Amino acid sequence: MQLNYNMKPEYIQNLESKENIFSVMVCHTLKGEFLKYLNEKKLTRVYEKSSMNESGFLNFQEVIFKSQQNFYLFVEIKTIPQSDTISNLTIYYKVEQYNELFLFLSQLLKQYKNATTNNRTT
Repeated sequence: MQLNYNMKPEYIQNLESKENIFSVMVCHTLKGEFLKYLNEKKLTRVYEKSSMNESGFLNFQEVIFKSQQNFYLFVEIKTIPQSDTISNLTIYYKVEQYNELFLFLSQLLKQYKNATTNNRTT
């Protein structure tokens, strides 16, 4: 899957025009139901791009969440038939928040890994 990391979502570009430029952290690809996991966290969904399939189910391609710390988590979702769901996570943040972001992100990914490991064994 090829992504263009130079292309910021329009939502983020609009925020930058009002506030300031965000720093960008591109995270590794995550397999599984990462979007479902984020929906259960204390995050605010501020943007989404979706389509409806023939069965009437929504397929999300892009979702942006805002954390309580004002980080913007941009999730690009790809579903591979007969395989898995792949999520690419990019975080937009203010450079002075780097240490806080690092703690937030390491905790979030650790909890996601634990949640997916626990769900596979039950």
